[in-house]
Amino acid sequence: MDFVDQKKIIREEFLLKREKLKESFASENKNKLISNLDKLLNNTRYISIAGYYPVGSEIDCLEILENFQKKGIHTALPFVKEDKCIEFREWRKQDILIEGVFNIPSPKKRSIVIPDLIIIPLISFDKMGFRLGFGSGIYDRSLPNFPKSKKIGLAFSGQINKRGLPVSKFDYKLDAVVTEKDIFVF
Repeated sequence: MDFVDQKKIIREEFLLKREKLKESFASENKNKLISNLDKLLNNTRYISIAGYYPVGSEIDCLEILENFQKKGIHTALPFVKEDKCIEFREWRKQDILIEGVFNIPSPKKRSIVIPDLIIIPLISFDKMGFRLGFGSGIYDRSLPNFPKSKKIGLAFSGQINKRGLPVSKFDYKLDAVVTEKDIFVF
């Protein structure tokens, strides 16, 4: 079985798993995840933090971004450009969003942010820090453009692939993954 087929099978398996995990994800678990994120950040002062607009069974990070806004931190969401790379645009809850690539809402206003921290969605991750997304490669192409930004995945604890993920030279490693149970630093 080739590399692409391996990823496709793992993606399908973990998408189903993530949907079930989201159904049983109580507010208590969300509070634990937020607490673990706070522990990881350890009162580090960030000027700007980017997240994502949640799709399907992804963990909703908009509330997390709103909490950062209350602390005076600039927040941003991704906008996928024509070259299929991300630019992060400033976002506040009241801002107008437009339909972006894959029908994912993105900020309309083009106020570009170079985030200190990027919170990233994932379908699965492994103990080496690699993530599996939807397979378009947008994050893997874009993250090298933000070398100084800390990259953190948000996941349910059941999304870890203990067997490891098939990895290519194009796959970008995360700095950490935060779940409701654990903090993985790579």
